Amino acid sequence: MKFYSFARSLAFASFAVVAVGCGGQTEQAHPQTQAGAGALTKAPVGANTHGFVKVVGTALGEVPLRPDQRAELEALASQAESRHAVMAAEHKDLMNALADQVEKGSIDRAALQPKIDRLSADWNKAHPEDRAAFTRIHDLLDSTQRNAFVDALEAQFNATGARGAKGGEGGGYGPHHGFQRMADDLKLTEAQRAQIKDIMKSSHPEWQQGGAMGGMGGGAMKDGGAPEHMRRMHEGHRRVLEAFRTDKFDANALGSPDEHMGDMAMQMGSRGLDDATKILPILTPDQRKIAAEKIRTAEMGLFGH
Repeated sequence: MKFYSFARSLAFASFAVVAVGCGGQTEQAHPQTQAGAGALTKAPVGANTHGFVKVVGTALGEVPLRPDQRAELEALASQAESRHAVMAAEHKDLMNALADQVEKGSIDRAALQPKIDRLSADWNKAHPEDRAAFTRIHDLLDSTQRNAFVDALEAQFNATGARGAKGGEGGGYGPHHGFQRMADDLKLTEAQRAQIKDIMKSSHPEWQQGGAMGGMGGGAMKDGGAPEHMRRMHEGHRRVLEAFRTDKFDANALGSPDEHMGDMAMQMGSRGLDDATKILPILTPDQRKIAAEKIRTAEMGLFGH
């Protein structure tokens, strides 16, 4: 089972909104027909960025761009990197505080809450700016370029999903996969494994659907696949990206698949902290120390990969 922390959930929400939170209706003017086109080149945009900003920049690297397009896209990437760098620093601060609590063996929600609130506020501030930036990317590209960009972005998503399904980089949704890795890393005894499984079954009986167990803060699982809320969100992403291919782009008419991600992250994090409160007393000091270090180095969410 895959265990989530609030911070990891909220970070995912902030990255996901860059790809799909694009509002307003625009009509494309076919930039390549405009004067001063210049030579078309292919190279990643924002090569020194991180997270989803880098994902978008890598996808744009598969698009032949004019110099004027590339210059504006680089500026957009730099601005987005600055916005998300603030959240990344706050995320790291929150995870370090959480790791300290895990190592001590007790979760103090009141101490974490100001950090959670600050990260949430900055995510809400970045949301409309990310949306405007993605809308501007649409306006800058012509039809052929938009199709190439969406194809490249979908290829990255599909590759990440395939690795996750196999339990590779990015985790896995298979039955008990995340739990097994966590249990091995912490060197849990058979008695500890049984106790933690009982806690999860008691707290989240819906995760036993289809013989799979979900993760800390996750939704119901079907047929050992992704949580149901992830399925719905991915379908929403697909619809928005398909709409991005068109000249008239109105994501608001489609509905944003991430409009409730902030609330979802809060619920996931709250459930995760509930589970951590029950699990920590089962662990030895050495096991808590290992878990804390993995949280600090981003190898775990709260208790998982």
